[in-house]
Amino acid sequence: MKILVISGFLGAGKTTFIKALAKHTGKDFAILENEYGSVGVDGDTLKDSMDAGNVNIWEMAEGCICCSMKGDFTASVLTIANTVDPEYLVIEPTGVGMLSNIIQSLQEIEYERISLLAPVTIVDGHSYERYRREFPELYRDQIASARTIVASKMEQADAEERKVLGKKLREWNPDALIVTEHYSGMSSDWWNRLLESGYDGQVLKDAGANTEGMPDTFSLNGVSLESPERLILLMEQIVYGQFGDIFRAKGHLRAGGRMFRFDVADGQYSVMDMDTDQEGKAVFIGNDISRQKLRRVFFRRREKGAPVKARAEISRS
Repeated sequence: MKILVISGFLGAGKTTFIKALAKHTGKDFAILENEYGSVGVDGDTLKDSMDAGNVNIWEMAEGCICCSMKGDFTASVLTIANTVDPEYLVIEPTGVGMLSNIIQSLQEIEYERISLLAPVTIVDGHSYERYRREFPELYRDQIASARTIVASKMEQADAEERKVLGKKLREWNPDALIVTEHYSGMSSDWWNRLLESGYDGQVLKDAGANTEGMPDTFSLNGVSLESPERLILLMEQIVYGQFGDIFRAKGHLRAGGRMFRFDVADGQYSVMDMDTDQEGKAVFIGNDISRQKLRRVFFRRREKGAPVKARAEISRS
């Protein structure tokens, strides 16, 4: 799982940028949304405006993941990695979050299955001088800790105004890539590089880059279904190719209060009762597996608008 942090001060346009990222890349990613208040407004905005088949949105509210919710934050990231396991996790911190603290927390849990991408900070060019003056420590941290800085709300600015803003941003971060043109005009290569550039500047290759001709594998932990009938329907859907060309699947899970073991091979399936209670697990092998569609089968959406309030509880959508 590759993690991209999209930082920026309050109202900079982080949520709008994330929607554009999804549109331009078409990648399979999840979003972890951090709201400082108790109501998750940005999460609802993303849910309402993005293709439900291409993204999962998780929410943490009533705190900041850089400080008061630091422990809950890292636990939540590990939970997402070990259960949902998206290819990419996009993290949108609250606008008053210290980016350097968030990066430090993520570096502490990096291992072979979790990689940190080069973080992005969105800067409201229209309000830059005000926020720089009123919140110097926080604002400087968000800018200085980024690898890419994108100016927003500068559509009406002329070339000289954009040049001046770029020069000021360079004072606080001389090494970052600074984009003062509106990002809507950026190329597909630029958008895709945001999901390929590691924190250290190296290009992160896909795990399957050297396995041409080999089938894809996809695993999930903590899976469950609401009823045995839903499990049978899932087996039928797999056999008839609704989740891609899956020619092998197996696992065990709880469905409607009972444990079952399932097996799919060569267009046929079996479902059997189990006596022992175990954590739900599922493995799928095939080509062009629809990972996000499968995640949505097992991890149902909580009631819309219900934010995560404490102790690493997470809403899946």
